[in-house]
Amino acid sequence: MVRIDVALVPQEIEARNLNGITAIVIDVLRASTTIACAISNGCDEVIPTTSVEEAVEISRAYARGDYLLCGERKGEKIEGFDLGNSPLEYTADRVAGKKIIITTTNGTGAIRAAKGADDVIVGSFWNISAACDRAVALGRDILIVCAGEGRRFALEDAVCAGMMCERIASMVAVDESDGCVAARRLYASFRDGLEAAVASSEHARYLARIGFGDDVAAAVQADRVGVVPVLREGHIVRRAE
Repeated sequence: MVRIDVALVPQEIEARNLNGITAIVIDVLRASTTIACAISNGCDEVIPTTSVEEAVEISRAYARGDYLLCGERKGEKIEGFDLGNSPLEYTADRVAGKKIIITTTNGTGAIRAAKGADDVIVGSFWNISAACDRAVALGRDILIVCAGEGRRFALEDAVCAGMMCERIASMVAVDESDGCVAARRLYASFRDGLEAAVASSEHARYLARIGFGDDVAAAVQADRVGVVPVLREGHIVRRAE
């Protein structure tokens, strides 16, 4: 039996021992969706950072043509950076063969916070089946970490977590935490209207106001890609088949 837990806000894992755990980190709007897109479109790797200064410092280790400096603050592309945090920007002609050095308000910090887990998978609606399949195949207890918004609960991440819990429970016998039960019930209430549910979330409404409504609609598309981005020594790479 697999224990499946959901951290509905990232603070839940700050003091937690993650030994023996497979973590799936979710930031639907938008970091985990963007990372799945970048990996699918052939980037070399994604390096998640927690500050603008750290991203710039890391970039100095590489030749200018080898990387893209990416990220957002308050949803907008950081001044002087190559790309923001819109998955629709990360086309193959922009990212193929490049190192993506990225900092975002919530997602990259959550990924870094989960690094103590035995395996860290970056998950989203876009790669939901592939991420769940890989987590189950690893045979460990599973912790789904919702990045949230400003260290607060985010509806879109919790609904995605609930969908993951349901899929995992359909593949293997599970022992569910309260967080898992809550996320599954939330997903069940929105199952037939996922796009509307995500669009109604606080962060989705903010993104729409600043011109990123298309990102919100795109982020809800389940199984758009089949990649499994995994964290290896601080860098996110495509899991070898």
